[in-house]
Amino acid sequence: MIVREDLHSSMPRELNQSVGSFKGVGSNLSAGKINPKRGKKSMYQDKKLVCKECGEEFIFTAGEQEFYAEKGFVNEPQRCKKCRDARKNAGKPQREMFDAVCAECGKPCKVPFQPREDRPVYCSECFAKIKEQQ
Repeated sequence: MIVREDLHSSMPRELNQSVGSFKGVGSNLSAGKINPKRGKKSMYQDKKLVCKECGEEFIFTAGEQEFYAEKGFVNEPQRCKKCRDARKNAGKPQREMFDAVCAECGKPCKVPFQPREDRPVYCSECFAKIKEQQ
């Protein structure tokens, strides 16, 4: 089938795209894994990298590689997820936790605020149950 370029301009957009896919334009012909979010094949494959901080191997997945490419990042990650997170949170002070007793079930729990006597404190399980009922 011969397709002339001048025919493309007069076709409706949907037909133009389908004809273009016969020529390889916008087609999903690249080798690799299928991206479940987009339904396309990816030209990326999982890579094993070594963390420069802890020395452990970690996987730089095809999805992460595609994300890096979409964002314009040219360098591969140098650190594993655990070391990246630790480095990210290094400057942040550790949150102070306070001991409390759940007003619903009586179990001891830790909360990120100073409990007051005039307000009930709930453990995470009881808090979720109360939140569900509302």
